[in-house]
Amino acid sequence: MPSSKPKPSEVAAETKRHYIPVIRAEYTRQWPTHSYLFQQPLAQIPLQTSISGFSPSPPEFYVCSGDPADFAIDWKEKVHIRIPFICAANDKRAGGDWETGVVGYEERLCRRSNLSATLSTPGPGSEVDSNYPIPSEGGIYSEFVVVFRGPHDQYKKLDQWYDLPVVSMPAARWPKLSHGGSKYAFPLEREMVRNKIRAALRICIYYDHRTVVIGDFGLGNGHRNPPQELAELWRDVFLYDPDIRGRFDYVAFVFEDQYQSTAKLIMDDIAKKSRGGSSHGHGHSHSHSHHSSSSKSKSKASSNSSSSSSTGSTAAPSDFEIFSRVFDPNEIRGVLSRPDPRYGISMLTS
Repeated sequence: MPSSKPKPSEVAAETKRHYIPVIRAEYTRQWPTHSYLFQQPLAQIPLQTSISGFSPSPPEFYVCSGDPADFAIDWKEKVHIRIPFICAANDKRAGGDWETGVVGYEERLCRRSNLSATLSTPGPGSEVDSNYPIPSEGGIYSEFVVVFRGPHDQYKKLDQWYDLPVVSMPAARWPKLSHGGSKYAFPLEREMVRNKIRAALRICIYYDHRTVVIGDFGLGNGHRNPPQELAELWRDVFLYDPDIRGRFDYVAFVFEDQYQSTAKLIMDDIAKKSRGGSSHGHGHSHSHSHHSSSSKSKSKASSNSSSSSSTGSTAAPSDFEIFSRVFDPNEIRGVLSRPDPRYGISMLTS
């Protein structure tokens, strides 16, 4: 029978005391413990807007439930290519408060891997002595993050260790919202979020990745970006951005908790404030994981779980449901059949 779950601080202490030194000492050739900071990826990584051989067709999108790092590892084992995971990052220090009980995904991944060590160690030839703080539209690429424990529900020690590339990018935190919490209030902030997405994907392109896994980047109680608009921003970049379009074959959005509803968190906060109470909730809605399926199921219409997040007085869709709708294959075809929103002309015409 499984033993009781160890304390996060104890897991972190063992990672720091035992696993990281072992990886540095014994596996440095196989898994070098370092990373590279791109302070301005959009300026540092030049890309030609049109390259022959790159398909203009959109990627194949998946929306799945499970642990995103494990999903990327399992996917790699099946297709035999290394697949990066875009992880929301603390911009001030490597892994944020991973040595305590903080429950953000980056912190949890740091406890079960050497991510904190790679992030805090600039690689050979780096132009900086420290990777921190990460600029607003900057990101860090860790090519070999070694995972030696299972997900945070048990932090089970693994018999076999795995590695994956991680792109660490700070997500916007609690942006100012309008339209009942469904939109970014300021165009500049919305554009900043778009640039974060573009920057993270540009780092992936720089390292020749054509498949990517993305977690609940910018969602949940810790960030509270408007989920519908955020999903549409991701879609817009993949389908229309001249530097990104055609450079990815497969994209998976993987949600630890398929019932997490950032929309509900936002609406509840607005309701509290409208009643005259101040609200800065500290609970995290994704404190436990429901599914850990690693199968690449195509995104389904949200009818399968239409009432999963409607327990409150106001029904609100889950983040999983929203992304499933936005990236449904029929929706993608419909979007591509409409005029390009940037120019008002079809992408299929010159």
